[in-house]
Amino acid sequence: MKELVKEILIGKEATSLNKIISLIQNSGCKVVSFDIFDTLIKRNLRSANDIFKILEFEFNQHFNKSLPILLLRKKAETNANENSSNEEVSLDEIYAEFEQISEEERKWLRNQEIFLEKNFCQRNRRMYGIYNWCLKNGKKILITSDMYLPLEIIKDILFDAGYYDYSKVYLSNDQKARKATGSLFSIMLEEERLNASEVVHIGDALKGDYLVPKSMGINAILIHRDDSDTMYFNKKVLMSKNLEIANNYNIVNSFIRNNMNSNSSFFEKMGFEIVGPVLYGYCKWLIQKLKEKGISRVYFLAREGFTLEKAFEMFRPCGISYHVIRVSRRATALPLLYRAKSLDDILNRITVTRANFTIQNMLKSCELEQENIDKILSVIESNPYDCVYALSDHQKKKLFDKVYPYIKKISKQQEEYIRGYLNQFEFNGKIAVCDVGWHGTIQNALQDIFEENEIYGYYIGKKEKRAKEKVKSEAFLFDNNYNKWIMREVMSAPDLFELFFLSTDGSARKYARDVSGKYYCVQAKPEQSEESAEDVIDLQNAALKFVKEFKKLDNAINVQMNSCVCEAAFSAFINYPSADTIKHLKEFSFLNVESHSMVAQHSFGYYILRPKNFVSEFLNNGSKSIFLKSVLKLPLPYISIIDFLKKFDKQQ
Repeated sequence: MKELVKEILIGKEATSLNKIISLIQNSGCKVVSFDIFDTLIKRNLRSANDIFKILEFEFNQHFNKSLPILLLRKKAETNANENSSNEEVSLDEIYAEFEQISEEERKWLRNQEIFLEKNFCQRNRRMYGIYNWCLKNGKKILITSDMYLPLEIIKDILFDAGYYDYSKVYLSNDQKARKATGSLFSIMLEEERLNASEVVHIGDALKGDYLVPKSMGINAILIHRDDSDTMYFNKKVLMSKNLEIANNYNIVNSFIRNNMNSNSSFFEKMGFEIVGPVLYGYCKWLIQKLKEKGISRVYFLAREGFTLEKAFEMFRPCGISYHVIRVSRRATALPLLYRAKSLDDILNRITVTRANFTIQNMLKSCELEQENIDKILSVIESNPYDCVYALSDHQKKKLFDKVYPYIKKISKQQEEYIRGYLNQFEFNGKIAVCDVGWHGTIQNALQDIFEENEIYGYYIGKKEKRAKEKVKSEAFLFDNNYNKWIMREVMSAPDLFELFFLSTDGSARKYARDVSGKYYCVQAKPEQSEESAEDVIDLQNAALKFVKEFKKLDNAINVQMNSCVCEAAFSAFINYPSADTIKHLKEFSFLNVESHSMVAQHSFGYYILRPKNFVSEFLNNGSKSIFLKSVLKLPLPYISIIDFLKKFDKQQ
């Protein structure tokens, strides 16, 4: 009840940040006093006590013990306050009361607590603008806060966050007086020779920053702590029994909350919160894998590779060269088609969509010239719009005999050209190829073309179609035997997941050589509209912004960016797609599958009357959870529904 009343009062009295400057101006005051924590400074944790949770985990790992450090630390602070004649105690006084630990452990804990506090703190970005406005407008700035950390540590935290040019810090444990009793404000007013009415104080604590100073005649401004959850907060991961996962997700999610621009678009928020952690975790994992294998040359497979390479570059890995190479399933299949022994061999190599794949589709996929396509179609018995899979064995053989001479010529030439193109990037020896993933089709093809190379594949996710793969590959988020629940979530919407990383230019079609002898990639036309492409770019730029900004925190404390932590936001997003998500994704389509949308094009009533249409559209959709949400609207367990409906898919 006490907390409820407190929240009601805060909601009633708190001032929005965009009104603070006008309140300062209207007060006519020349002195502005700021609280520190949750005002000028934010911790990249959900609560102050989370520091002690992390301290407990690290202590027990470091000393190979199992002590309840969180409870012991809180008890030590309570005892220190009870045994002190002063209003506030210092960190040293708290640690003097710490029980069940040795002097060595006491020293380690104290130093580690200071280390964590310094590195988890960052500026409150919105309050930073108000602070700078005060400086530019000639306001004298004082900092007044209740805190047990030493004054020099508080000054370091403020300096690291970019707070300079304040006049003085009035700290409770330094002055042995607290805001909540009014004593700290009295000392500040006396030392500064100020009347209470000459000061504006800004803070987030109802009593210490608002009710008490206001009762003393100080112009007090109460602000919200802004502890609202992120768009895709995953409570299940935060409450994980695995403390390492829970602690590290707490850090990542809190960092997102503290650094997300409130004016960001829907796609920018998706990029920063969902894609950024995946991108960051993958790059950190990749660097470790490259070191383990002693690989010094890395090739990112475009189109998704452009985004991966930009993130990788921010890590500045020493001794590793890296390039983006333009490849695709289609462009790497062509150089191998001359090895085909049958029409089925050709179909297994080229990219075949789930749609009705006709003879005409197949001939175009093999990059035959139109005049040659016309010649072939004029002599075969089958209709060019017949589905290739519906042909009899006899028809397939006749078609293969007619097509193979043309395909062999193109394929041999493409083998020469792709080797020339990739050799321009020193594509030889022991190397790594990197991509978003799934079946490793491109790596398989490259290994067949460059049999002399030792190629390792490193993917975000991997789902092998065959029981055994001849290529060497690993994945960060999941594979057939690892994190199967993550696989279910990502593969419920693979088109959407790929879109997160996909560059907006066209896919690689084939390779050519110019008059100077230089090899280059011939690209298809872009698949998205200009408007959709801009949204994708905004999403990717926001993801890269996360990578750049999170790296500073990670460099200090080495966050364990495991797959569960990095995929947590996507899990929340894809298991419970929102109405807002459906609205924003409605315009996207994928032209490689006869132009289908991620979102259903008809209503629930339409599909009730036409169940076959529903099943057909569902099975052909590459973002099934989004499709189902757009039809059913309700907050249902869509991943489980997808597993059930897939039983009707005979081609699985």
